[in-house]
Amino acid sequence: MDVLLGRFTSGVPVFRGLWVAGCSFLLALLTLPDGFGKHIYGGEMSVRVTNRANYYNLKLTLFFDQATSNADTYERTIQLYIFRKSDNALTDEITVNQTTSQQVRYDNQACANLRNLKVLAMYYSKDIYLNPAVYNDPGGYYIVWDRCCRSADISNIQNPAGEGMLFYMEFPPVVRNGAAFINSSPEFSFPNGEYICVNKPFKLNFNATDTDGDQLRYSLVTPLAGFTDNTPQNTAGDGKSHASYPEVIWLPGYSAARSIPGNPPLSINAQTGQLSMTATQTGLFIFAVLCEEYRNGVKIGAVRREFQMPVVDCGNNTPPAPVISYKNIETLDLPFCDGTTVLLSTESNPLWSYQWQRNGSNIPGATSATLTINETGDYAVVKSFAKTCGNDTTSKVTKARMLPPPAANIATDKAPPLCEGQSLRLSVQPETAVSYQWTTGGTVLPGATNTSLTVTKTGLYGVRATSSMGCTNRDSLAVIVNPNPKATLVSSSSAICQDGEVRLDAAIGSNYQYEWLQDNASVNTSYASTKMIGQAGTYQVRITDGNRCQALSAPLTLAVIPRPVLQFDSLPPVCATRSDLLLLVANPAGGTFSGSGVSGTQFDPTKAGAGTHAITYTYAGTSACPATITRQIRVEPPAEVNLPERVTVLMGNSVQLKPVIKGPTTGFLWEPPDYLSDPAILNPLANPTTPTTYLLTVLAPGDCRTEKTVLVDVLKRMFVADVFSPNNDGVNDVLEIRNTDQFPDCEVTIYNRWGEVVFYSKGYDKPWNGTYKNQKVQPGNYEYRIKTNQPLIPEYRGVVLVTY
Repeated sequence: MDVLLGRFTSGVPVFRGLWVAGCSFLLALLTLPDGFGKHIYGGEMSVRVTNRANYYNLKLTLFFDQATSNADTYERTIQLYIFRKSDNALTDEITVNQTTSQQVRYDNQACANLRNLKVLAMYYSKDIYLNPAVYNDPGGYYIVWDRCCRSADISNIQNPAGEGMLFYMEFPPVVRNGAAFINSSPEFSFPNGEYICVNKPFKLNFNATDTDGDQLRYSLVTPLAGFTDNTPQNTAGDGKSHASYPEVIWLPGYSAARSIPGNPPLSINAQTGQLSMTATQTGLFIFAVLCEEYRNGVKIGAVRREFQMPVVDCGNNTPPAPVISYKNIETLDLPFCDGTTVLLSTESNPLWSYQWQRNGSNIPGATSATLTINETGDYAVVKSFAKTCGNDTTSKVTKARMLPPPAANIATDKAPPLCEGQSLRLSVQPETAVSYQWTTGGTVLPGATNTSLTVTKTGLYGVRATSSMGCTNRDSLAVIVNPNPKATLVSSSSAICQDGEVRLDAAIGSNYQYEWLQDNASVNTSYASTKMIGQAGTYQVRITDGNRCQALSAPLTLAVIPRPVLQFDSLPPVCATRSDLLLLVANPAGGTFSGSGVSGTQFDPTKAGAGTHAITYTYAGTSACPATITRQIRVEPPAEVNLPERVTVLMGNSVQLKPVIKGPTTGFLWEPPDYLSDPAILNPLANPTTPTTYLLTVLAPGDCRTEKTVLVDVLKRMFVADVFSPNNDGVNDVLEIRNTDQFPDCEVTIYNRWGEVVFYSKGYDKPWNGTYKNQKVQPGNYEYRIKTNQPLIPEYRGVVLVTY
């Protein structure tokens, strides 16, 4: 994101080459008049990918000068505008709301208090949807917020109190070359509270991070000013489209490369983003840093941070440099074990204030003489006077590095678990200067200090490895010694029936594998615990469980015996709606019938349902082997008949009856046959003179019958009088329309010769009496239109004569 503040440069946008994601950071020690932006210390924008497709978190960060403002003056909501770069067309307006805040920390708090430096970062954000159908322009898009004004105390630009500030950010299309283009803008790290001491070397990290791993390059550029000014009606941007944005105007002797006078002047490391200089002049100075983003060698975006830095005379009062110690010994290289904490300390004295840093950034709340760490990094402590303002000093860097733990990965000589009678050798890879201790169930095993251990019992075995530096590592392994499976074998019958099978059932267990043996020969291996057999013989099963433990069952011997002979009568087809039951007969008697719809010796087709059903007769008699015989019975479904409940025909006309039949049929019968063209066909013509209800019977296989009725309603035509005389003589005083009772929802509309509606009625319960607006109409012809809302006669149209 970019904060673009500046003047036009030859009428070309200053950042015409910025194509993709940009973020801007603006910090300003502003002292504008009340009612303008004096409370805004600075700010930045950023866009970050969310876990929802095409949703991005848009965040605006504003830095408020708490010394010149209070919470009541902070913006609650801010309106941001999104434009397309190719033609600067407005594509969206986004309102962001206050969310959270964070305090800016100063190394030298005493000097910060003396100079009344107190800054609060306020965050405004919203998740926005970037529609791929809209945000697909190759040139990309940008977001702006234009705000006036700046601090009148700025020393290096013209008319600072009348110059605006522009928050600006560019981002790419969300679709590129037909595929989703995922990119989050670079984001600058949270700033340390800083000021520069004149004639003293100064360094400050202005680095940014990029979640996509893109390459970042840094340079100094001129800030931008926007289009706002200090007039009351123009303190904030209005969302109008602009081809470019103006830059601030430097005072003589100043430029982007010499924004703060010094020897050397302000410069930036192009790879790391570190600022450095030795200032030679006090004042409040504005400058801007451009961070360009490259992916695969191609520039895809930029980040612009604008900053205002005070240069002050800190005097010659400088505290002695602090020394970082670990266990009371100065430490520049500090190895420590993973998973442990380390206490760093420096001289504790109430005369000093402390601010610890990690990798050049202030650690929030780390302001005592000690610091507990548990992660790697370059640590330093800044020491300053606790109660007076002067120079501060920074310790040498202590590089904390994490030591890897010794290896402690238990290996085995075979894949556990074990079977009864087996042993398992546990071992770890030996390392130099590492000692070992084996345990079981958390209890130390005396003398078990080698790199291996042999076990024969179930338990949780562990090993602890300890290096010469005291770093430890642990591993454990649960060893299970499983009992061998219990191999049992039973049969579903004591003998094998002729032409039949017997089911053998073995013991069931998780992941059991079964090897079946007949007369001591292996016949099959599977994971099924059952096996069907039809031959006489002696059978066994060998079971192997999931732990590869085995057991063999006792032998089981089975013989073959014959079955009885059965007869079963054939079954005729029946209808699924048949109410009487079908008697089932088979020989020899005394067996049992089974199947769908069977109860005892009867078959109920209504319970079985339509379809072909198998009915089985089973007979055992005195034999141990039952015999069965099966017959098929066809249950025919009745025909499905769809027939409207009512049809309408005009008096004197005929209508064809059109039932829809699904399924096979054998005949049709309409009753009564009166006024039908043929009562024995599917689609006869009907022309009754009065409403008549007809019954249709459809015949189907299996003696199935289906009945449906339809009312043929006879509709009389409507008759409209062609003249009436509404003269209140009791004769022909209203327009008579006959048979309107046949059309209860009819709509009657009457027009005069100019097309004006003089009468309208839905239904015709109250006839037209020849009046309009309570006045008698003039004699003459009047057009009428009658909508019947009946498709047979949709409309009557004609002319009626009114006479007196």
